[in-house]
Amino acid sequence: MSRISRLVVLVTSVAAVVSAMAGTAGAVTWHVGGTGSFTATAAPVTLSSTGSNFTCPASSATGTYAAGSFVGAVYSGISGSITWTGCFLAGQNVEMTCGFRLTATNQPTVTTVTTGNLDLTCGVTLAVPGTKLCHIEGSPHAIYTDNAAITDTLTITTSQLRTTGPSCLFGSNDIAHLSHFAFTVTSNSGRGPHIVRTA
Repeated sequence: MSRISRLVVLVTSVAAVVSAMAGTAGAVTWHVGGTGSFTATAAPVTLSSTGSNFTCPASSATGTYAAGSFVGAVYSGISGSITWTGCFLAGQNVEMTCGFRLTATNQPTVTTVTTGNLDLTCGVTLAVPGTKLCHIEGSPHAIYTDNAAITDTLTITTSQLRTTGPSCLFGSNDIAHLSHFAFTVTSNSGRGPHIVRTA
């Protein structure tokens, strides 16, 4: 191999190493600690659309999350279910159950405040006999706060959700407005996942 060829190989190798180091240095890593599960409760929530609305006085949530370190722009390891009971819609006693997944995208305050979107898929059913009336889905903005001194909270901001279903009293393929509400973690002495984002 000629001297020039060796020089080209050396320069190419150095460039590859520098590029790899730069990519590693700029990678986002989510460090998540905790037991891997939690339970929570929330204040009343209101869902309303054209001509119809209901308020649910009580709710509970259970969730699980993947603990460890994860490289990627987002962390989508928190999921679970929410159940609202004691709701009334057009004079009927109904319940709403939602599956959720929190996708964390940013951490404005390191180790304390994590923001992202909460993907919700919900069903509104008659409390008795359980007939499904509406399918509701959307991705409201969410704020998870790791409160070291008190309990952790998951806040859902005011948002719009899509409602469908031939028997849905909100209207089929209509927009429902979800009120601002917050969940308070009740398990593990008020502790949920501890999230640290590094880059």
